[in-house]
Amino acid sequence: MVFPVSFGWIQILLLVLVVGALALLITAVFKARRVGWRVLVGRGMSAVGLVLVAVVILWITTLLQTFLGLTGEVKAAHIEAKSVAGQEHLMSVDLTLYGDKDHADTHATYQVEGDMWVLQANIVELEPWVNALGFHSGYKVTRLYGQRLDGVATKQNQIFLNGSDKDFFQDMKDQSWYTKPFVRSAYGNAVIATPGTYDVFISRDAIKTRPA
Repeated sequence: MVFPVSFGWIQILLLVLVVGALALLITAVFKARRVGWRVLVGRGMSAVGLVLVAVVILWITTLLQTFLGLTGEVKAAHIEAKSVAGQEHLMSVDLTLYGDKDHADTHATYQVEGDMWVLQANIVELEPWVNALGFHSGYKVTRLYGQRLDGVATKQNQIFLNGSDKDFFQDMKDQSWYTKPFVRSAYGNAVIATPGTYDVFISRDAIKTRPA
């Protein structure tokens, strides 16, 4: 499971404000022990002000990121799918899965039965306030398979990617996903498209694709 992190100027500003507020509170307590609690009132009000500013900025950031799709999209894969000449309901799917600093990119070509390709991913949707801190929802691309335009079920087994996702769904069955305070929900999600060249993206709560 990948949890991309985007640490920008908003997160840096929030961190500075919180650290500044804590520093004022701590120094005020030590100062008050020596010179009296009037100092605590003065410094404490400044610290409370900084905390309030940080909370307001976090709230506004959460609202803005909710409106804009929160932390945006992560490019997860690239697909080139072609119908196999002379073969009905059969595609050749060239799939590149993009990794991160801990995982290398992978590339492979598969024969997929069907007229449309389906790419499925596990999604761990985080709470909006966690997204506001720069953490993108977690994802793992796990399955590739095909569907027929006429609705007839294909006979080919689904192709596992990045290993099996059995543990992920077993956790869901056992209700071991904790939805508070960080995780809003966890589920499988899929994108379906006809042959062509596409880039695949993971948003805050879904997998999606656009022509490359």
